[in-house]
Amino acid sequence: MKKIVVLFSIVFLSSQLNAQVDTISKDPTVKVEIYDVVAIYKEHQDGRGNTRQYTSELKGEILNYDATTGLLTFKGLDGRMYSFKSGDYKYFEYDKQFTSKVKNKQLNPRKESEFEFSAGIRASWLTFNDNFTEDDYYLNSNGGHFDLPVSIYLGAGKYFNRRHFAGASGELGVIVDGKNYFMGGLRYAYQYDAYKKNVAFYLPVELQYFNVKANSNFQVNDTVVDVQPGGTVYYYPSNADLNYRLNAFSVSFGQGFSFIMKNKHSIALELSFVRFFPFKPTYFDLDRDPPKTDFSGNGFRFSLIYNI
Repeated sequence: MKKIVVLFSIVFLSSQLNAQVDTISKDPTVKVEIYDVVAIYKEHQDGRGNTRQYTSELKGEILNYDATTGLLTFKGLDGRMYSFKSGDYKYFEYDKQFTSKVKNKQLNPRKESEFEFSAGIRASWLTFNDNFTEDDYYLNSNGGHFDLPVSIYLGAGKYFNRRHFAGASGELGVIVDGKNYFMGGLRYAYQYDAYKKNVAFYLPVELQYFNVKANSNFQVNDTVVDVQPGGTVYYYPSNADLNYRLNAFSVSFGQGFSFIMKNKHSIALELSFVRFFPFKPTYFDLDRDPPKTDFSGNGFRFSLIYNI
């Protein structure tokens, strides 16, 4: 009869312990871990050279305890084996519970195969070197075209298995030194994050056509005669401002961060490097042959985009 009572008591206490652990673990904001612990003595020296003793708990599993000798065999969480004498530790405890708070952040759904439309603002830093070659008339140039355009961005496309996005994109300059600034073409993006946060990491690639009308200054083999009240002034060489249109094929590659909202909308930030492959420029209103130029260009682009 006594054996039955003892067995019932053990089962009851065990069930009560498990119930307590289960109750705690059912709270999604609480993480419960159970380990055997042993508090071992350690020493350290303070700033004055005095040796002080303290205890530190090791977590792991008690493999064996000899009550006669006090010898304790212990396995740490890192797999290391310990053998402690009775004087090496202050106390030990089986199945000690450790609780910690868990951030219960819900993942917002992402688009898997839906269409997406985008609008935003782009700010760029562009530099085009004209690679000028001197001839009998054109002696020097200002180097090319440099600009810091701010433009309106529009895009549309479709997701494929969430990771891949393909579509079209374009931008129209609103604050720009030149005129008729626009870019347009194809866009691809690859999401490579593990889908563990509400921030998507992706690599955007764009193939676009570029157009801008600009002005460039050249020094020319000519003399300007300026009649002043005090006498005649001669300027050599003189300057010539030439208007031209520059078209180019561009390739951009960058890094994007998309902050996913609950309605599958998102706000994205992108930083991209752009490489331009310009065509031969078209000069306007010339009374002679154009200067010898061979443009090349590159730049960086920052985008703030809202996706719906």
